[in-house]
Amino acid sequence: MEVAWCVSYMVGPHLVRIAVDDYLVPGAFTGLALLCAAYAANTVLRAVWVGFEIRMLVSAGHRVLGDLRGATFEHLQTLSMSYFDRTQQGRIIARVDRDIDALERPLIWGPISMVSTVLLLTFSIGSMLYFDRRLTLVVVACLPTLLLSSEVFRRIGLQAYRDVRSALSRVTAQYAESINGMRVIQASVQETRSLNEGNDKIEVMRKAAEWTIRIWSAYIPMISLHYGVSGAGLLFFGGKLVLAGEVTLGELIAFLMMLEFVFEPIEEMGQLYNELLGAAAAAERVFSVLDTKPEIMDDAQACAVTSVEGRIGFENVRFRYRKDLPWVLHDISFQLEPGTTTAIVGHTGAGKSSLAGLLCRFYEAQEGVVTVDGRDIREIELDSLRRHIAMIPQDGYLFSGSVMENLRFGRPDASDAKIIEAAESLGVGAILKALPDGYQTEVGERGSRLSHGQRQAVCYVRALLADPRVFIFDEATSSLDAVTEQTLQTAFARLGKGRTTIVIAHRLSTIRDADRILVVDDGRIVESGRHEELLAAQGSYALLYSDYAHSEVLA
Repeated sequence: MEVAWCVSYMVGPHLVRIAVDDYLVPGAFTGLALLCAAYAANTVLRAVWVGFEIRMLVSAGHRVLGDLRGATFEHLQTLSMSYFDRTQQGRIIARVDRDIDALERPLIWGPISMVSTVLLLTFSIGSMLYFDRRLTLVVVACLPTLLLSSEVFRRIGLQAYRDVRSALSRVTAQYAESINGMRVIQASVQETRSLNEGNDKIEVMRKAAEWTIRIWSAYIPMISLHYGVSGAGLLFFGGKLVLAGEVTLGELIAFLMMLEFVFEPIEEMGQLYNELLGAAAAAERVFSVLDTKPEIMDDAQACAVTSVEGRIGFENVRFRYRKDLPWVLHDISFQLEPGTTTAIVGHTGAGKSSLAGLLCRFYEAQEGVVTVDGRDIREIELDSLRRHIAMIPQDGYLFSGSVMENLRFGRPDASDAKIIEAAESLGVGAILKALPDGYQTEVGERGSRLSHGQRQAVCYVRALLADPRVFIFDEATSSLDAVTEQTLQTAFARLGKGRTTIVIAHRLSTIRDADRILVVDDGRIVESGRHEELLAAQGSYALLYSDYAHSEVLA
């Protein structure tokens, strides 16, 4: 199809040559109208074909971009938590959004433009050779220097565009961080500092973009310079040949038309080339995400489990987040029986949350074994393992949407009636019904329109609907009113009934009621037992209890 398109381009100069040499120069106007009609028809057919081609290309290009977005988002779901720990949220967003956007025009127009350019150049030079080889040499004499210059610009430009994409991702990361932390920024009166940090990153991006503009502003005039030199040479030598009677006037005019067909696609490719450099840098960043391998994957021998009792074991576990970081957990060993409630206490940074992360297999222990019902969790398929474990984070994370949509996250196939029944069974139905639109209340981003207690109520019901055998709860440290506190305490007790419950505990009331308490200090379990036993031992737990008894909150 592109061959036919290029042939239609070549028809124009040939028709002009015939019109000049056979009609205008001799002064014979008979048949000129028919020739002009053929010229117009050729132009119309080419325009219709271009419109059809644009429609096909744009449609196909957007399908490819959609597939790429889907593949990137799907791959992100498989990556381990360590990837999200070390990569800023804004940079991830930049790679799956803006970097893919940068591929749009080159992806849609790039392949067809390159094919069209090569074919048009080939046909143009072939036609020139057919007319006169001497004039063809004048035209192609400039091409080697043009190609060499283009390669130099390519090498310089690619690095410049890499710098732009990198700077853009840092700006996006700054935006995301500032927006997420706006409450803290304003409360701390740090708007100026946040603004300055953002402006510094914007300035770096501006300078990187300015460098690409300088490269681009030198490259396009260079193409025009070659075009002008070739045109001047063609007029000079071609004019001499016309005057000598060796070339007809029509052939010279056709040559000048085909000269445009040589340099116009090169200039168009230059513009596309500029975008291709940006796209190449963007593609590197997108594929750096797609090429990232999950650090935690199912072993070849891993199998699904349909049910678990909830017996949890840690055997000589050592763990650190990265090889260049210190150990977080040292030689951790304990067993939790099914249906029991265990409180894990300790100062901030002692390693409490790391234990929960290992059990959910968000991270992998470098040494030792974590077991569920006596089976190494590496022998259990990840999806299967996590279906039997529900984890409620301290901040009670909610997704944008209604309360009902967030509750259904625990069990997508649950009916409204089933969800309401679950809320009532936990005793939090009144909290949710009291919202402005009840279960249809929009929660806002991250649940910002709900109070902390309301978010916790949603998380409890969501966990109940998932019906796990193991329940991990990172208890909040924030204070609640007495009624909400009592309601949630009752809901927590009902939720944990018959399930193995692990609480990263901060409230003394929760700790006192636990079947077992694990005291973690500097990555080690230094004490284990019930509340009364540990107080009587007058060890680390007794000191913690004494320090925080006045506030009713344990760090």
